[in-house]
Amino acid sequence: MKKVLAVLLAGLMLCGAVACSNNGGTSSAASGTTSSGSSSQAEESKNEEISGIVKTGGSTSVEKVMNALIYQFQGNNQGVTVNYEMNGSGDGIQGVIDGKYEIGHSSRDLKDEEKEAGLVGTPYAVDGIAVVIHPDNTVENLTQEQILKIYTGEITNWSEVGGADAPITVITREPGSGTRSAFTEIVGIEEIVSTASECKDTGAVQTAVSQNANAIGYMSFSDLDEEMVKAVKYEGVAISTEALKDSSYKLQRSFLLVTKEDAELSAAAQAFIDFILSDEGQQLVADNALVTVK
Repeated sequence: MKKVLAVLLAGLMLCGAVACSNNGGTSSAASGTTSSGSSSQAEESKNEEISGIVKTGGSTSVEKVMNALIYQFQGNNQGVTVNYEMNGSGDGIQGVIDGKYEIGHSSRDLKDEEKEAGLVGTPYAVDGIAVVIHPDNTVENLTQEQILKIYTGEITNWSEVGGADAPITVITREPGSGTRSAFTEIVGIEEIVSTASECKDTGAVQTAVSQNANAIGYMSFSDLDEEMVKAVKYEGVAISTEALKDSSYKLQRSFLLVTKEDAELSAAAQAFIDFILSDEGQQLVADNALVTVK
């Protein structure tokens, strides 16, 4: 009888052990599934996060909008730092060729030889080039021909274009500037008069003109401060966002993101370009007095 009870007890214990093992197995499997799912989701999340440093440089004319874009992008992607060296379109383009930058900033179109070097320019904004004079200057409009003659030294006095009898002080950007390149190409200037004063960036042009009653300069519309300088009409059309959109104001150019065709961008650099072209990025473009490309 004792043997029978022992056998029965052993059987019951075995059943209980199997039941615990099964429950434990189910729990472990469920736990394992959950753990695996969490791990998978975490990995997915990790893969979606980007990090690193994006090296960029070039045009000073894009400073305002680019800083706004960088600030928002870094806020959205806190593992990424976007470095932006403001050194002119020419240096930005050359920096991409040399591998110094993943992205170059240009405020002029790429030249044929730059395209042949494998560079690609992606437009993300359209900006106007404002021709600016001192607020006290009474001139309201200048034609393409008048600007051409002023910048080549053929016209030297404001009285020749309807202003006061005063010598014209010509202000220009430095060689390599995208704004200078676009301005001279559109107006048809082959060589700027040697007496012109050169400024290193668009802000310096605005300051120089604001401090000289007889000065004339050109600068990015997106940086225009009408309390400092006055933008004259070009061929009878006042510069404005609307005039840039409908192309009635002819002194305009695209802002480009310059990359090298055969160079693979880092995930962070590609994400930055995608952001600039996204609805959020294009809204920031519009918020900075530029015309969007979408």
